[in-house]
Amino acid sequence: MNPTSVHDLQPNRTISAINGVIARSYPISMKYARGRWLHFRQIVLEDASGWVLVNVWGQVATELLRGQKIHIKKAYCFHQNGALCLTLSIHSRLKICTQA
Repeated sequence: MNPTSVHDLQPNRTISAINGVIARSYPISMKYARGRWLHFRQIVLEDASGWVLVNVWGQVATELLRGQKIHIKKAYCFHQNGALCLTLSIHSRLKICTQA
């Protein structure tokens, strides 16, 4: 299965896989969801075709740094403030492929 590129993203769909480099990592925060407090961070994922904002939930949000290459499986794509955005669900997987 070939990963999806940022250029091919469409809203209201689950993306099977996408690869990219973290171009920007915003400060981490805590959000209350599913009856507990979770780490939350937004990152900008970039590939050769463009960039997209990604909402990262859970412990992995504390491990992300600018310049890391990552692989995401089963992320959900949607519109937020007029732009496409990906979010990780409970079934999503984020793998850090290289260290910054």
